[in-house]
Amino acid sequence: MRKYVGQKAIFIAICLILLPVQVAMAAILSNLRSGSNDERTRLVVSTDYIPKYSESVIGKQLIITFDAKVKKTEIVKPQDPLVKRAVLERFNTQSRLIVDFYRKVPKYVVFSLKQPNRIVVDFKKINPQKRSLTIAKGVTYTYTQTYLEAKPETLHVLEIAPKSGYILKPILGQDNLIHKGILTQMAMRAGAVAAVNASYFDSEVWVVGNLMLDKKWISAEDSPHTALVIDDRNEVKIIPNTTYVGQIRRPDGKIAAITGLNRSRITNDLIYYNDAYNTSTCTNVYGTEVRIEKNRVTEVSNTGNLTLRPNTIVLSGNGTAAIFLQGLKVGDRVSIRQSFGIPAANTAKYVVGAGPLLVDKGVRNVQSAAEYIASDIAKGRSPRTAIGIRSDGTILVVVVDGRSSVSAGLTLDELADYMVKLHAYKAMNFDGGGSSEMVVGGNVVNVPSDGKERPIRVALGVFAR
Repeated sequence: MRKYVGQKAIFIAICLILLPVQVAMAAILSNLRSGSNDERTRLVVSTDYIPKYSESVIGKQLIITFDAKVKKTEIVKPQDPLVKRAVLERFNTQSRLIVDFYRKVPKYVVFSLKQPNRIVVDFKKINPQKRSLTIAKGVTYTYTQTYLEAKPETLHVLEIAPKSGYILKPILGQDNLIHKGILTQMAMRAGAVAAVNASYFDSEVWVVGNLMLDKKWISAEDSPHTALVIDDRNEVKIIPNTTYVGQIRRPDGKIAAITGLNRSRITNDLIYYNDAYNTSTCTNVYGTEVRIEKNRVTEVSNTGNLTLRPNTIVLSGNGTAAIFLQGLKVGDRVSIRQSFGIPAANTAKYVVGAGPLLVDKGVRNVQSAAEYIASDIAKGRSPRTAIGIRSDGTILVVVVDGRSSVSAGLTLDELADYMVKLHAYKAMNFDGGGSSEMVVGGNVVNVPSDGKERPIRVALGVFAR
């Protein structure tokens, strides 16, 4: 009995000696590795036993701090569109795993596995998808959810085959006026099978860019911009460097430059108005206005706000331009000349200006600087709308969603690369951001970044011939 008691005492003593050693021992982390499939990206760390840990998110980083040690700093850079890199390193008396992402931290889960012991971190990815729908003979809509430039993107593409029996033409926001309208309503009212937003516009009644509808001059831009040009045979071209120049000649031979079309009149402006603008010029009394019909002056007014009628124009001048118009009287014959600087654009049925040029001869050629594109458009990643033409005449109309967790949007360079990937021979940019929208069969197929349809002034529709 004494012998047994003595053995038990020795055993307890040994345990008491060893216990502090075991408590003091920390788990050791090693062998950081990664794996990826269509559904998730996974990071795995080996450990001799499972330690306690905590998680925090700072900006584009997930930081997991372990009550453990590391043998050495380890770094992995997965060939992955989600995770940029992961670093396992010592942190004070502990260790941590820092995961950097290309965008914000996605949904994740941390868990442990045994036999062997591992810490696992899973990040949920979008599921790449692609589906196509024939919406009319020769007209196909394709939805794609994928990764481009290591970022998730949702893309919508209309393909219009040559000789499909379908044509393109622009649509104004409100019937024949450049007032704002909702794209679904614009498409339905015009009878389009599909439509996208097109020209840039201002908060005032102002389309920013060259625009001609049924040979009617609607808006103008005096700096070089790329335009979509559709001729009398409904053949489509993308033409860079369209630049508006307009002038009026009085009977005495004096000439004045037209400084704008269908927009607000400012100091020393000479603005050309027609009934696409409004029911009247909406101008004040500080100027002179002249109504012209069949190249003859039919009315001269100094009261402003002349009514706008079909088949007539009103020239409205302020300052030096008003003085020029005061040299005209009823009955005078005038000469008005207007040009986009490109013969094919001048004689076109439709001209839809925006820009910049994205692709030329099948190669990326983004002309943001040459076309004086504003920095908020030229730089950064945004929802985008574009149009391209393949060498065989196939038309590509593209909308890219953006500003969301499932679609980052594209830079103009990335958009150009995507148009090249679609085999565009030439391509150009339309208005983007919250305006980017595609309607197919009366339904909005993309997700506008405003969360709803943004009212626009000009759209491009697809119509049966």
